[in-house]
Amino acid sequence: MIEPVTPTENMMYVTARIVGIDGTGNASQFGTGFFYHFPYPGDETRFVPVLVTNKHVIKGANKTIFIAHTVSNGGKKPDGKVSVSSNFAEWIPHPNADVDLCALPIGGFLSSAKPSAFYRHIDKSIIPSDEQLQDLSAVEDVLMVGYPNGLWDSENNYPLIRRGITASHPAVDFKVNGAATTVVDIACFPGSSGSPILLYSPTSSYDKKTNSNMLGQGRIYFLGVLFSGPTIETDGQIVIRNIPTASVPTAQISMMMNLGYIVKAKELAALGDAIVKKFVPTPAP
Repeated sequence: MIEPVTPTENMMYVTARIVGIDGTGNASQFGTGFFYHFPYPGDETRFVPVLVTNKHVIKGANKTIFIAHTVSNGGKKPDGKVSVSSNFAEWIPHPNADVDLCALPIGGFLSSAKPSAFYRHIDKSIIPSDEQLQDLSAVEDVLMVGYPNGLWDSENNYPLIRRGITASHPAVDFKVNGAATTVVDIACFPGSSGSPILLYSPTSSYDKKTNSNMLGQGRIYFLGVLFSGPTIETDGQIVIRNIPTASVPTAQISMMMNLGYIVKAKELAALGDAIVKKFVPTPAP
């Protein structure tokens, strides 16, 4: 396996392929989750590790499974993997019903995993502030890390990384069903839900104050989480032979538009508050 050195190599270890298991024990749905560290209240040396995805990725599943990398003897790259199972009730939803996010606390798994779990995480250090979003342009390069249509490198437990651009300005709230989003122009398919979207300009950035390109001053920002995308409905006729007098039924076929809506990264704060309330004890007065 690969020792992660570059930013995009580290992205190979940020996500996990989530499989939803139905009541009959069959894999019924797929999605993407990513590892995130919430700060521990009052202690900057500690954190609350979670796996984040969309609510709809796990909706209807009795339990979920993801595969985690493992490493023996403190190595710099993983040399194994392990299956991690959780019940639906263990996932914590975002408190706002309009925000399609939830998280699975994984501290117990990390502390007990033998060999040790190997992963990379996102945290608030790369979430852009409102001022930083204002400094961006309407069109920025982005990467999406995940498992479109459930596709993955099953041998090495790696995701697929896709490239696109922002289709709406990241500083502006593009409202979708009451939720503030950003639109991205990227090929989005079922299974990509829950994928982190990262602004990625490794070699230069544009300075709006000086109207110039700043060579050697790249940027990596966590913009948000893919949760849906618009579709075009087309009529696909189903031909039924041998019954010429019967009515001909018509099927509705949805075609993706290669656009995606992302939950803005700032919404992670409220999800973190919900997790902290449940798992972090309140100090005695």
